[in-house]
Amino acid sequence: MAIYYWLSSLPGTPSPEDPTVYQLLYWAPPSLQNAAHVPAYAWLAWTWRWALCAWLTVPNARVLAAFAITAGYGVLDELHQSFVPGRYASVADVLLDLAGAMLGLLLAVWTTKYAQSSAISRTKQH
Repeated sequence: MAIYYWLSSLPGTPSPEDPTVYQLLYWAPPSLQNAAHVPAYAWLAWTWRWALCAWLTVPNARVLAAFAITAGYGVLDELHQSFVPGRYASVADVLLDLAGAMLGLLLAVWTTKYAQSSAISRTKQH
């Protein structure tokens, strides 16, 4: 989340005084930057679901909590961007964040169920 915050803190327009690392990030067109929301927030939701295993033992509760945290962060990050020079808040970006969160959680649940069913079938074979 700190990396996402840093990325959303970059000004919307580059200046010659920007550090070299900023210049490297400005090469991506806005459409690619917008598309990057989906995998970024999928990964964030996936990792929150994994991290919450220590506190929430009910799988559905972990999924809902991971989605709520990820969605909340997406909204707050867009609000934060509205204060960054040359950047603006976008409902479309929030929707991409939500889509990414749902995709990440669906994949996490699917891989968990797949791993469990594979383990069961291996156990039955022996």
